[in-house]
Amino acid sequence: MSETSANAVPPAAPPPRSLNSLILVLGACGFASTFTMRLLDPLVPTLAAEFGRSIAQVAAIATAFSFAYAVGQPFLGPIADSLGKLKTIATCLGVLALLSLAAAFASSFEVLTGVRMIAGVAAGGVIPVAMAAIGDRAPMAERQIMLGRFLVLMIIGQMAGAACSGLIAEHIGWRSVFVMAGAIAAIAGVLVLVVLKPRPNALRAPLSFSGALANYAAVFANPRSKLLYGLVVVEGSLIFGMPPYIAAILHERAGVGPSQAGLVIAGTGLGGIVYGVLTRVLVERLGPARMTLAGGILMGAAFALFALPFLPWWSAIAIFTLNGFGFFLMHGTFQAQATELAPTARGSAVALFACALFCGHALGPVLMGAALHLFGTGGAILVFAAGITLLGVAVPRILPLAGSRT
Repeated sequence: MSETSANAVPPAAPPPRSLNSLILVLGACGFASTFTMRLLDPLVPTLAAEFGRSIAQVAAIATAFSFAYAVGQPFLGPIADSLGKLKTIATCLGVLALLSLAAAFASSFEVLTGVRMIAGVAAGGVIPVAMAAIGDRAPMAERQIMLGRFLVLMIIGQMAGAACSGLIAEHIGWRSVFVMAGAIAAIAGVLVLVVLKPRPNALRAPLSFSGALANYAAVFANPRSKLLYGLVVVEGSLIFGMPPYIAAILHERAGVGPSQAGLVIAGTGLGGIVYGVLTRVLVERLGPARMTLAGGILMGAAFALFALPFLPWWSAIAIFTLNGFGFFLMHGTFQAQATELAPTARGSAVALFACALFCGHALGPVLMGAALHLFGTGGAILVFAAGITLLGVAVPRILPLAGSRT
């Protein structure tokens, strides 16, 4: 186990000031990771023109990033459990900073794609490991609330990555976007090293192949694990298939540029901030089952509205704010459930959760591209709207949710 791994007996609650520092610093790490993750979406048309590629080819960079993020998780989870979650986060942020600078100097489409793929592995060692660290310190009754606060800062990074990248690209150039991302990642890594300290009473098992297998055996000993991970793959496919195509759809409909598209994509983050602020009220009033149901319905409604071509482009900001709120109602619940699958191997459990999400993240743009080809823009969006609504309806019926209201 790492410095933050849970023991069979829950540790004493940390002082409030210590927990607040943890949330703030890990939130800054999440900010850096999501800033890097989402900054490419508004730039898809720009990079297509820069490198002489199609929209679908450039959108596939998001698939490469997400696929690498997912593939790295089975390795990063055991590393975090054995070597330390804080050390893992700081190291991955340092690597992410260097790779962002490398992307800024990419001389070809192939180089940019390769760098972004490796960056996906590094980014995968930040947010899932941070979630596991929070899970180690917060009891289950408070965990979704603590994760909600962490998500607020993480989502601001998502918004900034989407909104700022378009603005910077239009006025300074797209390469400057990656320079900024590298600087942010480096600063967050330094904060982890300076502010956060390992728990003195934590137990660690040496990193080994057999130890990693034992951790994953503990995860899958819980019968809920396979079902939860499968649902998260579906969720990721339906939600993250859309963002790489938003800029192209808006450009086709209204001729808007990267900066306006970035504002629309940032709307998802704004909805997440609303969720983060209201997490305690939502958990106490609705409970996990009703939150997943409401989330699926809201996301389906938002996608259905976006399918209407006659709405002004700026209405999409409100539409994706609604979509973001619905997404975090569902996904925030999934996250909290994942932290409780295997308390003695929490880093591994959350790593597999992230692996499942980003498998869906990688699959989503491919499925959306196929749907656009088969059904056209409006039809493809409606197919995804129906899918996410059905997921929200199905989850409370097929997945036992810890803390559900009866």
